[in-house]
Amino acid sequence: MVPEDLLSVSILEEYDYSLRSAMSWLERSIEVCDGGSSHSFWVWGRWSPPYPETTGYLIPTLLDYAEYTSSEAPAQAAFGLGEWLLSIQAEEGFWHGLTHPPPKPNPSTFNTAQILLGLCSLHRADPDGPWLSAAQKGAGWLVDGLDSEGRWSDGNYQGDFNPSYYTRVAWPLLEVWALTGNPAVRDAAERVLSRILARRRDTGEFRGWGFEPNASAFSHTIAYTLRGFLESARLLEDWSTYGEPAEEALNLLYRHAELSNGTLPGEYGEGWDKNTDFTCLTGNAQVAICLLKYESQESDLRLVNSACKLVDSLMDHQSQSHPVSGIQGAIPGSSPLWGKYMRFRYPNWAAKFYCDALLLLIRRLRDEGL
Repeated sequence: MVPEDLLSVSILEEYDYSLRSAMSWLERSIEVCDGGSSHSFWVWGRWSPPYPETTGYLIPTLLDYAEYTSSEAPAQAAFGLGEWLLSIQAEEGFWHGLTHPPPKPNPSTFNTAQILLGLCSLHRADPDGPWLSAAQKGAGWLVDGLDSEGRWSDGNYQGDFNPSYYTRVAWPLLEVWALTGNPAVRDAAERVLSRILARRRDTGEFRGWGFEPNASAFSHTIAYTLRGFLESARLLEDWSTYGEPAEEALNLLYRHAELSNGTLPGEYGEGWDKNTDFTCLTGNAQVAICLLKYESQESDLRLVNSACKLVDSLMDHQSQSHPVSGIQGAIPGSSPLWGKYMRFRYPNWAAKFYCDALLLLIRRLRDEGL
């Protein structure tokens, strides 16, 4: 909740205060670990071990925040996370799934790809560092494991199931391609995207965009899928092939956000069947990001307004003055706290995506002269 002394300030000042509070929580999630960012904080007072996957994609957020605040500390933290990730990369190029250290060897396709996002952002900030070499090694492992149909048989969360949110594996591969020009990496990413495009339904949904085949999908994995298409369209400079197929889903989500005052259903079944027993706060933040990314392609202040509603609703679930440091500034997995997604936990990626949404929204509103 927003402290009383902020009730009279402008919306941008309110967003800035909330952003700094969430970033402070992310900094604590790093401080409590010997390398990496803690997976989550449990409501009963325990920090989880570090999570390589989300540690990887937290790095671009830290670098963006460093630029926003003109501060060196977030950038230093980002490089520290990068060094830790390099220290735990397998010789073959992959990273394990789950928290670190993993209970058993489990090379992960998705987690490896998310870490590539962090390494590519570090390379852009420090071209002489070891980051791109490690990213190329990780991308090489992903490319080698991909078949001609754009599928991985190993390294998946559920057996041989390749979910539609693997668009978010294609996107990091394309980030590596953009830095190296390696045609094999681009070809692999396009095979993945083509396979998922074939899953599109007439309703704008994509089959298999949940954690399990033929199951309902959290807004979290739906937004993963859409973000992968948006970023791939940007990198390939091909909106008609990779952006337009996501438009129907984005337009529906923006209308749902508008009508619900920023509280989306926690998950959707086939035919956009809604589960309103809870809202997935991580997914709400990710959808806000997707709407703002979409709006940069299709200028429409209605999309910005819906993103504002999503962010405002999230801010209502953030305690900026909680006496427990593991909760102060954090974003819960679900509302209510016992909801189906990450129940009773404050995941680091919920705060990360919330910060990303705020950074995008603050800059967009400044463009409007606010």
